[in-house]
Amino acid sequence: MKFGDKLVEMISVRLQCFGLLLFASVALATHLNYDISTYRTTMTSLLSNYSSKVRPIVNQGQSLQLQLSLWIAGINDVSDVDSKMTTTGYLYVRWKDELLNWDSTATGMFWMQFNQKDIWVPDIVLKNGFTDFKMMGGDFYYLYVYNDGWVDWYPYKVFETSCELDVTYYPFDHQSCNIIVKSWSYSRWEVNFTLNDPKIGFDEFVPNSIWHLDSYDATTDYSQESTDIKFILKLKRKSQYFIINLVIPIILVGILNIFVFVIPADAGEKMGFSVTIFLTFAVFLTIVSGELPKTSDSISILSIYLIIELGISISSIMASALQLRIHHRKSTQEIGKGFRILIRAAERLRCKGKAGGAVTGCCPKPCGKQIHVKELTVRKGENSSALEEDEEEDREWSDVSSAIDFFAFFGLIFFQLLVTIILFSYAAASG
Repeated sequence: MKFGDKLVEMISVRLQCFGLLLFASVALATHLNYDISTYRTTMTSLLSNYSSKVRPIVNQGQSLQLQLSLWIAGINDVSDVDSKMTTTGYLYVRWKDELLNWDSTATGMFWMQFNQKDIWVPDIVLKNGFTDFKMMGGDFYYLYVYNDGWVDWYPYKVFETSCELDVTYYPFDHQSCNIIVKSWSYSRWEVNFTLNDPKIGFDEFVPNSIWHLDSYDATTDYSQESTDIKFILKLKRKSQYFIINLVIPIILVGILNIFVFVIPADAGEKMGFSVTIFLTFAVFLTIVSGELPKTSDSISILSIYLIIELGISISSIMASALQLRIHHRKSTQEIGKGFRILIRAAERLRCKGKAGGAVTGCCPKPCGKQIHVKELTVRKGENSSALEEDEEEDREWSDVSSAIDFFAFFGLIFFQLLVTIILFSYAAASG
C-alpha cells in the first residue's frame, strides 16, 4: 500500500472517530440519555408538593422578578375609524421557579416541559386591549423548565389594542401605538416586571402594505402599584396609494372646477357643469370621512381642503347663476358704471394697454368680442372724451358676462394653486 493511501485511510478513520465523539456529546447534552420512567418520576416528584396558586419563591416576602420581551410577527392592521391596532406576536417571559429544580447529572435531563395549568404562571393581561380582557396563555400551552429552575414561557396572541390616532396630516401621518401589559392581581412588591434584551424582537416578521415601522422602544412604568410594561411602535403611513387614488383626483377635479368660467354662457352647460363638480367633491368628502375616526380632537388637512373646494364650487355656482342672469338681460337696459369699469379693466389686461399714444380702439388688436368702431383716431381739435363715450355706447351685457368669466377664471386659478401648495406642502413636511 502506498504512503498516500495509508494517509487517506488514517484521516478517514480519525474523521469517523471525531463524528462518533461529536454525536455522543450531542446525545449527552439532549434528552437522548433517559427513559420515560425517569421523566415521569421526576415530574411527579416535582409536582407532588407543588401549588400553582402560590408564587414559586421560598421567601414570600420578596418580589419575584420577571423578564419580558415582545416578539412581533406582523402588524396586521391599523384601523383609523376604530382607533385600533392589530398585531400578531408573542411575549417571551422568563422567571426563576425556586420550587422546580432537579439534578441533571443523576436524571440526564437538562430541561422538561410542563403544562401551563400545572405550574405557577403570572396573570399577565393586556391593559389597553380593545375588546378582549383575559389572562394570556391557555391550558394547551407548555412551558420550558430547566434543571436550575428557570422557566421560559411564550404566550402567543393577536394583540388588539386601542391606539389614539392623530389624523391631522392624513395621508402623510405618523402614528405612535402602544401595547401595554401588566399583572392584574400582583403588585410590584410581589411580582415585578423588567425588560429583557432585546426589548422588542421580530420573528418571521411580515411587513404591512400600508404601514411602515419607523422605530420601536419599550419602557417600564413604576408609578402605579403594579408594574406596567409599555411596548411603543412608531408607524408611518405609506402614502403612495392614497396620493394616486385620492389626493391627485381631488386636485384634478379642483382644477376642473375653474374651467366652468371658460364655457360660454350661450352654451347652456355652465350650471350643469358646476353642480356636477360640486357633487363630485361631496362624494370625495364622504369617502375621506368614512376613512377617518369620528373625533373632534384632530381634523385632517385633506378634509379642510375638501371643504375649501366645496366653498369654491358653491361660489362658482352662485357666480354662474348671476352671470347667466346678466348675460340674458335686454340690450335696452343700461349698463352700470361699475360694469363698464369691469369691462375696460378686462380688455386692458387681455390686450396689455393701448397701442402707442394714439387711441385706435380698445387695444392694438381686436380681442374678445369684435367692437365696431367707426373711426377713433384723434383729429385736431376733437374732444377725446366724446369719442370714448361713443365707444362705450357699443357695450353689451355679453361683454359684462365675458369680463366676469375673465376675472373669475384667473382669480380662482391663483387661489387654487395657493391653497393646494400651502396645505399639501405643510401636510407632507409636518407628517
